[in-house]
Amino acid sequence: MWDADLQKWVRSIEEFSSTHFDVYRSEDFQVPKVLLDSISYSLNSGGKRFRPLLSMMVAEHYDVDPFQVLPWACSVEMIHTYSLIHDDLPCMDNDDLRRGKPTNHKVYGEAIALLAGDALLTEAFSILFKHYHTQPEVAIQLVGKISAASGMEGMISGQVEDMLADHNPADSVKLTQIHKQKTGKLIRVALEGAAIACQASQNDTLALKFYGESLGFAFQIRDDILDFAQDQNDKKNFVTLLGQQKTQELLTTTSRKAKDYLNKLAKPNVRLLQMVDYNLSREK
Repeated sequence: MWDADLQKWVRSIEEFSSTHFDVYRSEDFQVPKVLLDSISYSLNSGGKRFRPLLSMMVAEHYDVDPFQVLPWACSVEMIHTYSLIHDDLPCMDNDDLRRGKPTNHKVYGEAIALLAGDALLTEAFSILFKHYHTQPEVAIQLVGKISAASGMEGMISGQVEDMLADHNPADSVKLTQIHKQKTGKLIRVALEGAAIACQASQNDTLALKFYGESLGFAFQIRDDILDFAQDQNDKKNFVTLLGQQKTQELLTTTSRKAKDYLNKLAKPNVRLLQMVDYNLSREK
């Protein structure tokens, strides 16, 4: 699945993000080293780069150099990373480990971790301005899309509902809402924004949007299946609510829906179809 091109894209995503923050290490900016180290610690912690890779796949689909959408792709990944740092804090999920390593606040303290997340969120918008200001109509659309996906219409509300469910257990309807907002919206916007940046047709943009929505939901369902093996007492898990078989059926149905939306594109896209199959079988 992760062929030479995708591995090259992953390296470019990591290099672009690192270069953006390394500039701030110059004495001209007077940014505290501990803040930059904290950001780098989480941003370079070896994630799958699932969201930015989806953006680059969209660019390839439209015969646009995938590296031209790097700023958009990396802004989405930075917002994803900020959400993970904040999610791990004691006031939220209180996790000690992330991807097998101590969480940010365990290494740098809660205050620095909080501010590193804030900086990642803010710099995501700075990147969009720096790289798309010569295309004002595109820039406005991208800012609007990422704001909605990561803000009160999307990820933030999903996180709040997720926390409230600790005290008022969610049913399957509420859990679907949580998953679609907290996880699905950012995956969806990675595709939708790339389509906008590549000036895709309205029909294609909508197809990619809804493909992303279904893929994002399927991604979280697969996470539930994987997480259940480690924590069978989690009330915010589809396997707990529905059982293994019905959860697997939901994953299959949602994945099929993602492929159906993808088939509405003006021309087929093998890579994006493969991402659905990759999610069905991934083990982490």
